[in-house]
Amino acid sequence: MKVLLIDNGTSLLDKLQELIPGIEIIKKWNNILDSDLNYFDLVILSGSSNSSVVWQHEDFKDEINLIRSSKVPLIGICFGSELIAYSFGGSLRELTTRHKGIRSINIVDDFGFHKPVISVYENHRWIIDKMPQEFSVLAKSDDGPEAIKHINLPIYGLQFHPENFVDITEGDEFFLGILSKFSTDKKS
Repeated sequence: MKVLLIDNGTSLLDKLQELIPGIEIIKKWNNILDSDLNYFDLVILSGSSNSSVVWQHEDFKDEINLIRSSKVPLIGICFGSELIAYSFGGSLRELTTRHKGIRSINIVDDFGFHKPVISVYENHRWIIDKMPQEFSVLAKSDDGPEAIKHINLPIYGLQFHPENFVDITEGDEFFLGILSKFSTDKKS
């Protein structure tokens, strides 16, 4: 599978690359073109160590346009998930304190995952406050949606980091379960 990994400034880029099966090409968030999508089977939007969608959405307008017009499957991680929600009309809310660490989340729609609760690693200060209309919730916590999916398109968002602490959390299994939904016939 050919994967376009858009680096939004994550500090976990190496770990994310290790988690992604197939051949990936990395591009910075401010250096992507719509024509890039013609070559790839999947686009992954990384997290960000220092950006806010709400305060910096103009800086990410090209990525937001790419999200809105993509015909290629997308997975957003943390900041990438927030970009997806924002791109489709959802709203975000800043938390009073940063969430950092391992926590349990509840699976709402298992889509074949078959576990009611999993542990994941989170490191964020924003959450999805209002869901976009075209999305459903796959997993949630007390703070709100933790995993979302577009109702008709292969677009997913994960508020957690599946690439971190893969030996003691299940976020990586959840992420790979999503990949398996649309990668079975797209081998590299």
